Amino acid sequence: MLDRLLVAALAAAGVAAWPSSARAYCVTETCVSSECTKEEIGRKEPGCVASYYRCDPIETCPSIDCTWGQTCPRAGDKPCTSPPGAKWTCSTVRWKRTCMGYAIHEDGSKYLDFETIRRTVDEAFATWSDVECPGGGKPGFAVQYMGDVSCGDVEYNVQAGNVNVFTLRDTRWPRKPEQIALTTSTFSPSDGEIYNADVEINTACYQLDPAMAPDPDSRDMPEGCPSPIRSPHDFQAVVTHEMGHFLGLAHTKAPQATMVTSFGGHEPEFRSLEQDDINGICALFPPADVDPEACSPIPRHGFSPECGAEQVVGCSAGATPGDGGGRAGWIAALGGAAVAAAARRRVKAGAVARDGACRCGGRS
Repeated sequence: MLDRLLVAALAAAGVAAWPSSARAYCVTETCVSSECTKEEIGRKEPGCVASYYRCDPIETCPSIDCTWGQTCPRAGDKPCTSPPGAKWTCSTVRWKRTCMGYAIHEDGSKYLDFETIRRTVDEAFATWSDVECPGGGKPGFAVQYMGDVSCGDVEYNVQAGNVNVFTLRDTRWPRKPEQIALTTSTFSPSDGEIYNADVEINTACYQLDPAMAPDPDSRDMPEGCPSPIRSPHDFQAVVTHEMGHFLGLAHTKAPQATMVTSFGGHEPEFRSLEQDDINGICALFPPADVDPEACSPIPRHGFSPECGAEQVVGCSAGATPGDGGGRAGWIAALGGAAVAAAARRRVKAGAVARDGACRCGGRS
């Protein structure tokens, strides 16, 4: 019983933006009907599962003036975002853990060296985690780098290991051409818990390193790109925006906020956060002390550097309930998973596995 959020995309300037009602930070709400069975919700039968974007402060109109999903002209076309009736139970789409991990696809990018990519992602997460929340304290989460991985697919496995992967698409962009980047989150429609988040960066169509502007006549136009291609954008700003999506924020209409739908003006200004962004991240992760050295970023169903179809059943770094386990434990588990993955790649290259299985830790 899973759902996917595919709308967390940073668009090129000039693309249609968020509805006019969104004046502050926004999140996604997922709703299920009490009139449906668990199985009907799992199949997403009509009238059983719905979602909408909730912004704070909530700008909506009384339910007597409109039908959910429509607008009410008497209130300035604000959306009717409150599900009518008591049958709907809504939850915010958010992480329910305070320690998350991410990895980078091993191919990196021919336009940015690997260390620059990793440093940029780490700095982007630090931008979100180091803010001062209203009333004091820092957002209660930690993010750990888990290495480079062979799987660059957007996926979530319920019977195999997982990874939150950061991928740069140099040769082909499979999404909408105006998207500079896209974050895809997999979550439970019943309670909104985010299970997985994968980030794709459109380096095929857009120039994200000003020092490496290729000659547009020197190569064919990549598949999926608009024309003209490779307009320049600030890589640090783009990644900071996508890390906001990774952490659970939707787009805002606040014009100077990093989580605005599309950048305008001087892009490096969007590397830092505005108060609207800060209010949003502190609402999703209330202030708390989270020790990165004492929490485990191992994802649900364990960690694997390989895509689900490439994994041997039972071969992933085991996750323990909650965020416990400590840094030493999960690093050792990752080491086992990496060794096992390398062994399987050697098997594919010509060696013969004796028992068709690898052993690299338990499962959650």
